[in-house]
Amino acid sequence: MKNYVSVGLSILLLAGIVIGAARAVRVFYTSIQTYRSPLRDVQLEPQPATSPQTGKVVIVVLSGLGYDDSVALALPVLEQLKQAGATAAMASIPPTYSQTAWATLLSGAPPDTNDAPPFDRSLDALYPLQVDTIFARAHDAGLQTALLGAPAWRRLIPRNHLDHTFFVDQPGPQADQAILEAAQTVIGDDEIELVLIQFTQLDVIAERFGGLSSQAYGQTALTLDTYLGLISTALDLSQSALIVLAEHGHIPDGGHGGNEVEIIWQPLMMIGEGIIAGSYSDIHQIDIAPTVSTLLGLPVPTLAQGRILFEMLDMTEADQTRAQLLLAHQRTALAEPYLSYIQGSETTLPSQISADLAQAETALANNNIRGAFQLARLAQREADAHLALTRFSRTNAEQWPRLAAAGLILIIWFVTMWRRRGFHAGSIILAAIATLGLYHGLFQLQGHHYSLSSINDFSDMPFDIVRRTAVSLLVGGGLVLIFLMLTNEKNWLTLLGTGYGFGVLVTFVFALPFFWAYWQDGLAVSWRLPAVLPAYWQITSLFELITSASLGLLLPWPIMILNLLVNLIRHRLSQSRPQAEPDALPGLHL
Repeated sequence: MKNYVSVGLSILLLAGIVIGAARAVRVFYTSIQTYRSPLRDVQLEPQPATSPQTGKVVIVVLSGLGYDDSVALALPVLEQLKQAGATAAMASIPPTYSQTAWATLLSGAPPDTNDAPPFDRSLDALYPLQVDTIFARAHDAGLQTALLGAPAWRRLIPRNHLDHTFFVDQPGPQADQAILEAAQTVIGDDEIELVLIQFTQLDVIAERFGGLSSQAYGQTALTLDTYLGLISTALDLSQSALIVLAEHGHIPDGGHGGNEVEIIWQPLMMIGEGIIAGSYSDIHQIDIAPTVSTLLGLPVPTLAQGRILFEMLDMTEADQTRAQLLLAHQRTALAEPYLSYIQGSETTLPSQISADLAQAETALANNNIRGAFQLARLAQREADAHLALTRFSRTNAEQWPRLAAAGLILIIWFVTMWRRRGFHAGSIILAAIATLGLYHGLFQLQGHHYSLSSINDFSDMPFDIVRRTAVSLLVGGGLVLIFLMLTNEKNWLTLLGTGYGFGVLVTFVFALPFFWAYWQDGLAVSWRLPAVLPAYWQITSLFELITSASLGLLLPWPIMILNLLVNLIRHRLSQSRPQAEPDALPGLHL
């Protein structure tokens, strides 16, 4: 009776896992597909304009150039510009996909709030960003703008924010050459004050052939370095500023999207009017939009969460103070609706922040420039810290119930397996270890990494996981079959129960990363984007669970049937053997 119950419970558990994991995949996929900035509908008034520090800003995006790669390649033109300008290492915030990083560079907002897709989408699936950007601020200020690069920009940036555009549909060397030619015309137009030029071929080469390990990557980087030289020569740096950067780097085999060091760090170089040359400490991608806005005398985008890179800007102390005071007002105006969204009710900042801002205003009116700057910076940092603390508190409050639920389920699952272990528990454990070892061995041999950066194509990912899991489970099932044959087990119910025990144990181990990811971020994306590592394990573990539970339902039957067949053959062979002749016939005497 005990064996019947054990088999029945195993079948119900595995069937429930298949159904539950399939539903969890659908829920997670839908939530990540539909995620938008929680602040996209919040109407925030831009702060007043400031005094411009330069007449034109040209931003050159060398897509796919990581910081370490830029140093290792020692590109001649870029190195020369670094020596004459301001340079720093720039950190991005995962997920490090291209479209997300572009939105961060233009808005100063991190991926949670910049309204870009969490992962790169096809052109027809893109939508215009509904958040404030430097192009929106320039447009409203009456400045002319230009954007040249990949076609995805056409969908991301509203057309009415751009006066001049040039997009190349097919990436390749010819595309970058065409972008260069269009850029030289735009740069020569003194009426255009904000220009973004993106070169795409280096990114394409890295994804196809890898980074520095690929000869094509180095050759393409040198070509783009030559283009950079032509752009810097054509630009009057006494009346304009040139900014060179990248949106992300690549791991050695070309992937990106995760949080590897090679990906999240990129080079930054600024040179020209309003820039102080030198080598500076690390900055963040969210600092670019506030800094570009300050160079052009524009209000900082309303959702920006970065700082102004005053240390790199040639500004008077009074101009710095006014810009910092406006940034503090922008940050407090942003913090209150964001706090209200996070906490689910109307929320205001602590009164001390408002008091510090008021004191800063008073100090500036009394010509206490230095004191006003310090108070304004303090108010901005207090607002940022309060926002970060509120995010942490909600995240922490949500994680404890999920930890309790996940821990309880896993404990019940483990205790049930342990109490219902049978005579062949050792064989099951050995086969499960072999299955997991083979799975991760195949994973490594295929060149994958335990990161979102290893997923180059989300449409192929499920099939890749299913194939690898199925192969590993079939090999493990084969080991169970061999172990049972060696022990000469004859009870069909014990054979069936052993097969289901193997399936339940393997599925349990595959479930561990999913429960960890569930503890961290829940089943679905809600008010914030999940961290990239839990997101990776949630995605992969769910497909592993579906495959292992499905095969776990089916494998015990052929294991049982083959064992019974072998036992039958053994029995018949033993019966067909000739009996040994007796030494003497009974009753016969000589």
